[in-house]
Amino acid sequence: MKDEKKHLSVLYDLSAAIVSASRMEDVCKKILDKVALLLNVNKASIMKFDKGERVLKIIAAKGLPKDVISEARVKAGQGISGHVFKSKKPVLIKDIRSTKFKSRTSYTTRSLMSAPVRSFPMKVQGKAIGVINVTDRKGKGSFTKSDMNLLTTIANQTAAYLHLCDLHEEASRVEHLKRELEIARGIQQSLLPRHIPKSHYFDIYGTCIMAERVGGDYFDILSGGARPLSIVVADVAGHSISAAMMMSAFRSALKAGGSAAIFSPAIAAERLNAILYDDLVAAEQFISMVYMQFVSDKIVKYTTAGHHPPMILRGDSFTGNSTEDILLGVQKFAEYHERRIDLQKKDLIAVFTDGLVSAPNASGRRFGSERLKESLKRHRHLTSHEMVNAICNEVKAFAGKKALDDDVTLVIVKVLE
Repeated sequence: MKDEKKHLSVLYDLSAAIVSASRMEDVCKKILDKVALLLNVNKASIMKFDKGERVLKIIAAKGLPKDVISEARVKAGQGISGHVFKSKKPVLIKDIRSTKFKSRTSYTTRSLMSAPVRSFPMKVQGKAIGVINVTDRKGKGSFTKSDMNLLTTIANQTAAYLHLCDLHEEASRVEHLKRELEIARGIQQSLLPRHIPKSHYFDIYGTCIMAERVGGDYFDILSGGARPLSIVVADVAGHSISAAMMMSAFRSALKAGGSAAIFSPAIAAERLNAILYDDLVAAEQFISMVYMQFVSDKIVKYTTAGHHPPMILRGDSFTGNSTEDILLGVQKFAEYHERRIDLQKKDLIAVFTDGLVSAPNASGRRFGSERLKESLKRHRHLTSHEMVNAICNEVKAFAGKKALDDDVTLVIVKVLE
């Protein structure tokens, strides 16, 4: 009864301490102050499992050197703390010399206790999320079973708070990602063409449907002045702000570096790769791309840099082969090649990103190239604008309630009669 009242008193005091503190560090310090006072110890620490590094780290300590606090890394099952974390069972050691664990010369006494910090079983299957350790008890006595029960009570209360901290951090992370997503969407949207150039020879339209995560899709239709009509469709590896920023750099290199002027698709790809290579390597990213150039109303040339080749529909059959060139950002002085297609009236060209053909439905099946080909045939009587809308709607219907996990970009070119 006496111990029960003491435990209730401890819980009350700890709850009051938690309410009065706003940061995890402050609360853990208050917990350790209470531990040191109740158990009459000089040293105490709270270790939390870092999911990223897969080790226990000290998040709060009392009486330990700063270098120990900052450098301590304990794997599950390693040492006393690792053993308690892995087994999820408390340990009371009256004399560390009589155990399998190595003695620490930094301990001034031989008795120590370690208790697992466990989350609520109903919430997260009672998983251990850390440990709380105490040693160097003042005086000559060893820790008792009553002390162990008290430390376990404190560990359970600590678990409650750390679990709330994890929930708060997760909520903060989600909110941060949401803000980052909004910024990335804004960047990506601002880079896409606002107006589709008109042509006497071609009916052209394109769009990009942004996924929930925001990928790195980009397309542009370049014309005017001395430059021939050109279509560029690219996909930057990655998601969110990093991909959006690299896409911005790609667009700048495309427009400011002269690549969009009189250079052939192969030369343009080589120049873009040389300009962006160092930044792509530093960011551990790469870019796939189709660069298509209409040399005249009857001839088109294109280069595919690790990207799906364009689909060219003539009659009831498709042509359009890859140039089998590597992605931008893989090799600094890569050589790129190009293919030439002699156009005929009523030819139809589709340029797209991987997000379209890879779009999955609820059962995991992909939209696929064959389904896209059937869609192109079925809607060929429509304008390019109507075709793009119809096919994108089919992709959305195919995906159903499953959100697109990658951007979907599609550009249609119809050769006018």
